[in-house]
Amino acid sequence: MRSKEALKNMIASILYEVVAIVCGLILPRLILSTFGSSYNGITSSITQFLSCVALLKAGIGGVTRASLYKPLANHDVAAVSAIVNATEKFMKRVALIFAASIVVFACLYPFLVNYEFDWLFSFTLVLILGISTFMQYYFGITYQMLLQADQKQYIISVIQIVTTVINTVLAAILIKLGAGIHIVKLGSAVAFSLNPLFTNLYVRKKYKLNKKEPANKQAIKQRWDAFWQSVAYFIHNNTDTIVLTCFADIKEVSVYTVYNYVISNIRNILVTFVSGFGAAFGNMLAKKEYDLIRKNLNLYELIIFNLTSVIYTTAGIMIVPFALLYTSGVNDVSYSRPLFALLATVAGAFSCFRIPYQTIVEAAGHFKQTKNGAFIEAGLNITISVIAVIKFGLVGVAVGTLAATIFRSVQYSTYLSKNIVKRSQWIFWKHIIINALISALTVLISYKFITFETDDFFMWAVKAVLVVLCSAALTLITDLIFYREDLFYLVNKIKNMLTGKKGLKQPKKS
Repeated sequence: MRSKEALKNMIASILYEVVAIVCGLILPRLILSTFGSSYNGITSSITQFLSCVALLKAGIGGVTRASLYKPLANHDVAAVSAIVNATEKFMKRVALIFAASIVVFACLYPFLVNYEFDWLFSFTLVLILGISTFMQYYFGITYQMLLQADQKQYIISVIQIVTTVINTVLAAILIKLGAGIHIVKLGSAVAFSLNPLFTNLYVRKKYKLNKKEPANKQAIKQRWDAFWQSVAYFIHNNTDTIVLTCFADIKEVSVYTVYNYVISNIRNILVTFVSGFGAAFGNMLAKKEYDLIRKNLNLYELIIFNLTSVIYTTAGIMIVPFALLYTSGVNDVSYSRPLFALLATVAGAFSCFRIPYQTIVEAAGHFKQTKNGAFIEAGLNITISVIAVIKFGLVGVAVGTLAATIFRSVQYSTYLSKNIVKRSQWIFWKHIIINALISALTVLISYKFITFETDDFFMWAVKAVLVVLCSAALTLITDLIFYREDLFYLVNKIKNMLTGKKGLKQPKKS
């Protein structure tokens, strides 16, 4: 059952990411070509800053999901209702603060960009983008947590596919009709408001929740520990944009956004590809199936490290040609930044290497125990980025992100190995070393046989496929050498999952 739900979540999540990436390429390109880099930069900057306000919901998500695993596994409707009611009450209390914070930010942000945009323009744009953020991330969040904990991420993905397509079509029509940036973004706010509406309708129909059940505040007592982790992660994840906005030209934010769009969406694809694993591990932890957790962790690592190696190696090679193609005709700033692309890609890869360990740590509810690592990660990123950005610009913020991300990935792996799944740390480092060698070999082979300069997206795609095939072949060879038993176990598990068979053999310990 867990495997089938994980498969449905994976398929739906991949479809959503494909739709999101395609739509996400269309709109920024339309904004760039219609309004210019400054407009693309300011909308990206505002969106990142508004994420600060969205932190009011942070912390409650992971804690609620971790608390829901056991009652969902036991089919305890009363306990589920009590946790959902506690979460809803917490979110309602911060609603007014959320709205007030957006207004305050709308008054202050225009002073950061007053050299290029007048106060009223920036003020109203912040309010419009704030509506979208408020509707999308607040009203449907409680029921999204319930669906995720119940291994029904695929419902959320389907709803997101529908609203994303509606948003893209509506925004494209408005741009083609000559609408200004404010009207375009207002249309997006309306489209994304459908997301929480559809989610609420589904949950109310599917789950027989008791709204009168007393709220179980004890179940979400770790929300503040998780909140501060989310704050630290937000700071780390958005340091680059904020530092560039404060210390560099707004056009540099546009350059960063183009590259980061690719890198961050790769991570989103990987996260959604394994989106069902968190709930599955949570179910195993609730049932105390620790041997099964260890066996599946080996497979989880193999999947994540293989996918990360292949996709990020390809991205590292192909991202600069992509950026130049994507921004062709936009000449107000240079989009050729190879060193920044390399550093940002490696940082993105390390942010994915941590996924298996972070997933299990959060499923176990160990938020308080790991929050210090989150603060150190954010502190490293801010300190290094602020020091380096003035002299090195984009490269400076990339160095800060890379150093901080490596630290946090190692910290997650170490904590998991010592406190939840007892095992050697060498397993993590073995994966890192092997994947680094695969990436190096792929780069050497690719640059020897392929010329990457191209003026055509089709030829760019063909060359990207060749790089993927090269990296995938090298990855398969190394798996057969170093992870043979785990690889065959994974193949058999997928085969049986598709055919509905059970009774898989256990892999030998690698």
